[in-house]
Amino acid sequence: MRKSIQIIIGILISVALFYWFIKDVNTIRVTANSGKGHGYGIFSDRVVYLSDVSGLRIGDEINIFSGNKSSTSKHTITTIIPWLGITDMSDESQKTRTEYIVILKQPLDIELLVENGAGIKFPRLQRAFKSIQYFWLLPSLLLTLVALWVRSYRWKLFFPNRQNIRMKSLWISVCIGYMANNVLPARMGEVVRAWILGRKENRRTTEAFATIVMERVFDILSILMLFVMFIYYYSARSDITLPDWLKDGAITLAAISLIALAFLLLLKFQTEFSMNILKKLLKPFPVKLTDPLMRMVRSSIEGLEIISSGYASFAAFLLSMAIWIILAFVYYFLFFCVGIEGASLMDSMFLIVGLAFAVSIPSAPGFFGTFHFVGKQILLIVGLKGNIVAYVLLAHAMAFIPVVILGFFYLNQEKISFRDLVKSIQTAKTTHSENATAS
Repeated sequence: MRKSIQIIIGILISVALFYWFIKDVNTIRVTANSGKGHGYGIFSDRVVYLSDVSGLRIGDEINIFSGNKSSTSKHTITTIIPWLGITDMSDESQKTRTEYIVILKQPLDIELLVENGAGIKFPRLQRAFKSIQYFWLLPSLLLTLVALWVRSYRWKLFFPNRQNIRMKSLWISVCIGYMANNVLPARMGEVVRAWILGRKENRRTTEAFATIVMERVFDILSILMLFVMFIYYYSARSDITLPDWLKDGAITLAAISLIALAFLLLLKFQTEFSMNILKKLLKPFPVKLTDPLMRMVRSSIEGLEIISSGYASFAAFLLSMAIWIILAFVYYFLFFCVGIEGASLMDSMFLIVGLAFAVSIPSAPGFFGTFHFVGKQILLIVGLKGNIVAYVLLAHAMAFIPVVILGFFYLNQEKISFRDLVKSIQTAKTTHSENATAS
């Protein structure tokens, strides 16, 4: 029952975030008071001030609204010019955000006021997808597959007797597991991945799952390191203002990650001592909550075997960083697909970092809504302009479609039905609980 409630909450959050992501997809708000009485000379009633004109072309027919979107009027664009000068704007803060003047063929008989949310509407998203440069999808697709292969190779390092594990088994397990993450709720694909590998390599599912837990720790530590680095990188840039909560969050997360790493080291080398500390920390909480947590931690200790090997730990960390860099190139090439200018590899790296945190919160299968909303906000924070919505939709498709196709392909190759996957999740949970209780 509790799990069902969590799934429902995740779906509702995803729906809400996707709505906020898509609701103004074809809308551009004015960035300075426009329309009647806000231009110069003969253009005093035909000017609209905007900061983003991506997708707009001379000759386009656009719908203009003064605040009430149900009341619009059609106008034709005659001129689009950059504007860096001073206009008659009363709000000084608006001047720095107005970069373009759009001159209309037909005069406006109304004012377009910033405070009323006035703006223009036109099918920008549809036009962006029609003009996608599909050539850039090829390197993005190839690098997506490379990132999956690197994940498979890195996973091998977390096993104590890794020499006997075949790369083919790891690759198939990762493909099916990531597919399941995209179509099943609550990241059930992690359990599926452990079950598939156990089935193919005759290993215990609990052992494989414990290595996945440790693998996620390496992911978190590496992404936190990148997060702190990027916060300071963007803070040093005069053209970008990061919100204070983002900077404070970087410091807090860095501290948490160091504490977590110290606890894992203690758990590995001083198991009973660290378990006693954890037990005391959890004492104020209900036994119903603490007992399963204690059992889970104890049963996952076998996944900490990698800490005993300096070589394996260092290699796994380097590969973790390599995965994020490869994915950054995936998203960097997608900027060219939709024609977003001025984007850098650092921007796509920061996007990866933000999305890594986003997919950790409750959401619908495939991270719908969460991926889109957070992706859009990050790109706006770093000051990118253009059809951000089209880009984020394309980025999500690149992360979703190839993995799902590969996963179902290997399901068919392994002669495993989707029903078998669902059964494996319940079986793995039962086995994990029994083993944890016994230990």
